[in-house]
Amino acid sequence: MSKILSQEEIDALLSGEGLGTDLGAEAPESGVEDEQTEKLVSLYDFKHPNRVSKDQLRTIQTIHESFARGFATHLSTRLRSLVDIDLTSVDQLTYSEFIMSMADPSAVYIFNIKELEGDAILEISPQLVLYIIDRSFGGEGGVIQEAREITIIEQNVMKKIVDNALEQLVRSWQNITPLTLELEDFETNPQLIQISPPGETAIMISFEVKISDFSSLLNLCFPYFVLEDVMPKLSAQHQIAHNQKKRSHHDESIVRHKLRRADVPVTVNLGRTQLTLREILGLEEGDIIKLDNRLDQLLELSVGDASKFRGKPGVYRGHKAVQVVSEIKQGAIKDE
Repeated sequence: MSKILSQEEIDALLSGEGLGTDLGAEAPESGVEDEQTEKLVSLYDFKHPNRVSKDQLRTIQTIHESFARGFATHLSTRLRSLVDIDLTSVDQLTYSEFIMSMADPSAVYIFNIKELEGDAILEISPQLVLYIIDRSFGGEGGVIQEAREITIIEQNVMKKIVDNALEQLVRSWQNITPLTLELEDFETNPQLIQISPPGETAIMISFEVKISDFSSLLNLCFPYFVLEDVMPKLSAQHQIAHNQKKRSHHDESIVRHKLRRADVPVTVNLGRTQLTLREILGLEEGDIIKLDNRLDQLLELSVGDASKFRGKPGVYRGHKAVQVVSEIKQGAIKDE
């Protein structure tokens, strides 16, 4: 039987009071309602879905910390000055957000990843490009306040440096997967770069480059769909299994190397015979003991305690020697 509401209850419903409550139910005791309604709530941004786990981001960070060290060493040698490159952040964002974060003009190098069938971006600030070029030609590398577009000549000078950066990137990824990187294009206007749909998730790795008193930024950007096939290899579990397998191969090679250099006793059995105790007690210098081996019979060579070869006795460069003739197979019947 339905319940007829009073005017006060109707007014309360119309004013929004009592929404979501059972007007006929008794109020629960204090504290009980909180326990019943308390739920664990976590925020989820549908515009920025986290498609890359924290473990995978940590692995990406480790990979590119190695890249930073290698590229810094190359720049230090080329510029004859101490260069520090520090990884500052690894973020996942939309590709359009990455494009909007770049300055205009900028120095953007687009390279292809052959194995993953996609493109990625190396962005170098124009100030850093001009500083490196100035230092490469003997200048002091004065700080450039205003960015400008990079000329074709300057692009050609930077190409060798960018090629080395890609080589360092290949080395950094080699423990995860082999990569072949090829520089495809150079662009100064970020809005003209279309290597990914605007809403696609991208991974942005940022670095700070310090040369003497000068500092600037360098960024890498990988669209998520390009790295999607190697993402399982970036998990912590995969890295642990890979490192254990790598260590086992390494340990095995060390053991093999040490075994090859180990000293093993090799003895030659010239022959055997049996003497009585009286004959042994009567032995004197110059006595001849007849052995059971014939002159034309092969001698037995033992490695450690195991009989392994047969050979002929002789002399080699003034030393008594044995020439190995054949191998004694396991279970083979020995010559009498």
